[in-house]
Amino acid sequence: MMPSLRYEFRMQLAKRSVWIVPALSVVLFLLIGGSLLRDLFDPNERPPLARTAVVGLALQLHALLSIGFGCLLADRFVRDDRLRVAPILDATPAAPGARLVGKYLGAAAATAIPILVVYLGFATAYAVGVGGPVALAWALAAIGVVFVPGLLFVAAFALVVPLVMPAPLFRVLFTGYWLWGNLAAPELMPTLSGTLVHPLGGYALEALLAFHGIDGEQDLAGPVPGAALNFLRPDPDPATAGLSIAVLLVLAAAALAGGHALRERRIR
Repeated sequence: MMPSLRYEFRMQLAKRSVWIVPALSVVLFLLIGGSLLRDLFDPNERPPLARTAVVGLALQLHALLSIGFGCLLADRFVRDDRLRVAPILDATPAAPGARLVGKYLGAAAATAIPILVVYLGFATAYAVGVGGPVALAWALAAIGVVFVPGLLFVAAFALVVPLVMPAPLFRVLFTGYWLWGNLAAPELMPTLSGTLVHPLGGYALEALLAFHGIDGEQDLAGPVPGAALNFLRPDPDPATAGLSIAVLLVLAAAALAGGHALRERRIR
């Protein structure tokens, strides 16, 4: 697994698109999220707590940059077949399952690095100028319980689903899913937003990071009166936050297992 992980990591990190797409997304973020940044650094407007500031920034960047993250990974598995190197790789001594996991972890880690560089860059600027060292501690906590589970979930499906549909079609459907399943209001339409299956990490944000929006009045997880799928929205607490993270990781593992089984069937 480790040789595959290292190879995939180096190869993916060297791709220019892995850096260009997040850079363009940051430009978009500065255009549509400029007011958030001004609030963070304006002593008259910024949130009173460093935790609120850096965790709110994590949520904003995760919501925007993860779209490009998923789209960048959409052709990684199918590229081996397109370049006709899959049979060569299948003939190597490495176990196919271990090679798949290495490919998954290496490609996902490399594609996530620009996102984390952007986030930590903003968080560091805030810590130096306003929030102090505690801001970086909260930023690292947000990476661990919000970014990592969400990105691992996205990466698994971005790598596997294009095995059964063209990668361009997946990118279109994934973008639609991301907007519907993460940003749509549950009281307006059936959506996975605010449920345990929420890669933006609503349960972790509320129960583990005590974040309820910049203004402190936003509900990111839990039941919504009159909304569909409320059975997937238990009250947020540390246990349900851990459950939400576990659900995302189990679904990611299931997707990888399904992709492995599909490839094995095609080989036979």
